[in-house]
Amino acid sequence: KKLAIAQTATMPLRDASGEKQFDEKGNALSITVYSPGSKQFQQTKHVAEEKNSTRMVAKMQGKQDGKINWSDKLDERAVQLANCTVSFNGWGVEGVVGHELFKKVYSDIELGHIADDVEKFINERSNFMTVSAPL
Repeated sequence: KKLAIAQTATMPLRDASGEKQFDEKGNALSITVYSPGSKQFQQTKHVAEEKNSTRMVAKMQGKQDGKINWSDKLDERAVQLANCTVSFNGWGVEGVVGHELFKKVYSDIELGHIADDVEKFINERSNFMTVSAPL
């Protein structure tokens, strides 16, 4: 277990050019997400794989439900990322909270860099390394 990764990690929020973002007081804005070593991440991954498998079989059988349009794909990705998100730290959208907030941000194509960053971050296990005790 001393080689296990943490259940969550916090990534800095960045703009589309890669610059870290801060609030008016200079506090860093961030997103806390579940790791690939968490049940939440694995359950979300399983559901996505099942949908893709079902679609692939339908497509091979020539069925119409084997196809997905870009809007539905965007929505599916937003739900997957929202399911792997613990919190937005120091920022959000007024009047929207929790899972609905996460989905709203991740499905906004003008904020696509945020979804891209979260997707990259959660798929890199080294981002969830726990701090080792000195030898």
